[in-house]
Amino acid sequence: MGCLEPAGRMRRSLCFVLCLLSYALPGNPQAQKPPAGQKPGQAGTTVQVIVGLVQTDVMVFDKKGQFVPELRKDQFELRVDGRVQPVSFFEMVSAGSPHDEEVWAKAGNKPVPAAAPPASGRANPGRTLLFFVDDWHLSAESCMRSRMALENLIRTSVGPDDSIAIFAASGQLGLTRPLTNDKAALLASLEKLSFRSAGVEDLSYPPMTEGQAFMIEKNDPNVIQYFLELMAERDRYTGMTINSSRVIQIIRDRAAQLANTSAAMGERTIAALRDLIRSFAVLPGRKAIFFLSDGFVLQTQRGNVVDRLQQLTDAAAGAGIVIYSLDTRGLVVGLPEAAKKRGPDTKGYLAQSGYSEVMPQQDALNALASDTGGRFLKNTNALDTAMITTLTEISRYYLLGWVIDPEQLRPGRSSRIRVSVKGRSDLTVRVRQGSLDLSRLLSGAKK
Repeated sequence: MGCLEPAGRMRRSLCFVLCLLSYALPGNPQAQKPPAGQKPGQAGTTVQVIVGLVQTDVMVFDKKGQFVPELRKDQFELRVDGRVQPVSFFEMVSAGSPHDEEVWAKAGNKPVPAAAPPASGRANPGRTLLFFVDDWHLSAESCMRSRMALENLIRTSVGPDDSIAIFAASGQLGLTRPLTNDKAALLASLEKLSFRSAGVEDLSYPPMTEGQAFMIEKNDPNVIQYFLELMAERDRYTGMTINSSRVIQIIRDRAAQLANTSAAMGERTIAALRDLIRSFAVLPGRKAIFFLSDGFVLQTQRGNVVDRLQQLTDAAAGAGIVIYSLDTRGLVVGLPEAAKKRGPDTKGYLAQSGYSEVMPQQDALNALASDTGGRFLKNTNALDTAMITTLTEISRYYLLGWVIDPEQLRPGRSSRIRVSVKGRSDLTVRVRQGSLDLSRLLSGAKK
């Protein structure tokens, strides 16, 4: 699983759309003209050509993080498994709303343009946007912030050609929701979003977090010693006889119970997101999921959670879905929350272990974003601004297509895609990292 760092190390994103184009002469108006020397009505030969076309959307940014428009097809170099592929199809797509034009203009210190139709040769298909609220891992404060941010985004940034749906991991907003751009309907759905779960809590002394339970199950000696000394001090204070072996076993039992609860709740979220991806995989074109969550710990010692997460992100890539994850806790700096009780760490055991109050919950959010070609948005209290800016960012892209020979594809063979702009090392080209089984996509397209 990859972890996405701030903008300087933003991963490239790639959404694949594989289609088979069938060209039958009798169905083409120009092809119905009889060839030279043949009278109308004479029998002709019908020719059918099957072409495998892979379309790759690519975003290009300058050093200021601004999208670079007006690039030409001959400026791009596309490599599949290291081999240069001719670009057979090229198009710049602008799929945003009027509000996006305002954001773009302000970012470039340019006057806000008057509303105008898309430029010639540039598609404006609208956007398919799915907002997934992980209410299994959302505090009451984060739930309120998320709802307000989504309400502001819907009011300002939903265009007439956009298709939107909002989901909650718990299903409280309904398991299936139709895509719509009806702002009133979307806002009415958001009104139903309420605080669902307090997350995974441990009420014993000293309080144990999901991340600490994970470290204990990995036999981290510093975290174990931290709990051992605090519990031993409590026992001495109450006059109880101290048995270190027994105390350590109690610590391990607590960690196991907490890790089990944490893993089960994390699986609920992963399963709900997997179902969402499956439901919208059949829709053609580019799709984006905004994943809003306080984060959750990947309890890797509890089953094959990493494999399941990898399968989920592979399925998303195969369906043309990119995930943008948001840490709804806002600005977090790695210190214990004042509202939560923590035992004193006077000897710095937790620091020596490398334990962080923040990172364990962010691992899954990092992986979901980076492995699908999206971005992980964190450390911001302005969730609405972060989402609107990101929404604007993904609304302009280049669409590159290249032809493959379906007969030469071997099932199970993965291909790696790289795209660059010739002679422009100053530009950042964002495409999806990783590899893709093109034969599996081709088979799916034939069905």
